[in-house]
Amino acid sequence: MIKKMMALAATALFSLNASAGYVQYDFRGPIGGYFIQHDDDQSIAFYYIDVPASVLGWPINLNFHPIFGEGADVITSESTYFRKNGPTNFGIFDDFGGDKSYGLSVDFSRATGGNFAYKAEFGGSIYMDVGQGGNFYPISGSLTGTVSKSIVPAGMAQMLDDLGGYYDGVPDRTPKYIGPRQVPEPGSIALLVVGALGAVSAARRRRTTR
Repeated sequence: MIKKMMALAATALFSLNASAGYVQYDFRGPIGGYFIQHDDDQSIAFYYIDVPASVLGWPINLNFHPIFGEGADVITSESTYFRKNGPTNFGIFDDFGGDKSYGLSVDFSRATGGNFAYKAEFGGSIYMDVGQGGNFYPISGSLTGTVSKSIVPAGMAQMLDDLGGYYDGVPDRTPKYIGPRQVPEPGSIALLVVGALGAVSAARRRRTTR
């Protein structure tokens, strides 16, 4: 019995050590997915975020995760209202593949029950084949919901450690502290503008290659 208890304690200690240094925040609707940040400087280490088609009223989802090559899906800004123990505000821009160009900006505040509320704004355009031909169609909107704090799986924490603390393509960027509920810089507006410019650029490239 004592051996079993020692084994369980050792397993728990290993799991704790493996996930030490990171904290995960899970979206609780209408956005899905999660993001992982360092628990010391609150910089984002990984993200996988999905805005469902059912919420958008479109036939496709908006999906964000680190990738680069033919374009990129990258974090463009990080800030926080919290000195400790709080999610980091962030902006993401995605133009991977040349058939889309949109951004997502998420701003967090405290909610009840130890959770956090968010307001997300998205905008840009997506190339779709509709009717007789394809074209870029604008998309924009805002969503609200909550996120909850959870434990990073040991395997994920180990992988991030092996990568130096940040998934490939995620910048090592300490978020700017902007004080409790101060008005943030207009990052979401900038994201919409950048998304629109990216769409125009992609459309021009597409016309050039035809």
